Amino acid sequence: MIAAFVLAAAAAIDPTYVVERVVTVGGEVRRTSVFRNGVAVVVREKKGEEKHVLQQQLTEVELQVLTQVVNEGYPDVARGGGIGQSPVEGQVELRLAPPGREALLIRYPVAGVQSLGATRIGQALDGLEARMMSPGGIREDLRTWKPSVGEWLELEDGRTGQVTEVLPNDPGLLVRVQIADGLTSIFVSDDELRRITVRRIRK
Repeated sequence: MIAAFVLAAAAAIDPTYVVERVVTVGGEVRRTSVFRNGVAVVVREKKGEEKHVLQQQLTEVELQVLTQVVNEGYPDVARGGGIGQSPVEGQVELRLAPPGREALLIRYPVAGVQSLGATRIGQALDGLEARMMSPGGIREDLRTWKPSVGEWLELEDGRTGQVTEVLPNDPGLLVRVQIADGLTSIFVSDDELRRITVRRIRK
């Protein structure tokens, strides 16, 4: 049974992305998108948990390099052969739409054997994700986030802390964050906390 195929997109509207990868494993979905305007977005969704969004504006050179990798791998992906089954649960959708080419979609198992072109594109996206998710890296989009007790945070000064109290403080909230050294707490408004927090982290 062949577990992957390639489709030419039939949509009349030209896609806004250069490349997009959606990895689904169990109840978790991770979407990495690079748009033609140079914006890169990583979205992580897990059943029962709040969606996490990271966004970064790529430099002109970074966008050019990634677009070149996609263009070089495009013909190999378009042939779409040689991808079979995998004993590991999960699926990857890889969507390519570099300027001047038809949009393509390929699906394959998470641990399946990929074409050389798909492998190179995947490696480029892995590197981008790693940079965006590394400590001190790209900020999470927290504009609509409401702090909850128990959440762990990475702050812009490099420290990590846990939300231990959330109190009404009209018109917003007063939040206590216990710094990971166990000796320090800070009290800030929810607006200020959104400003100084790089991202939420899992503990």
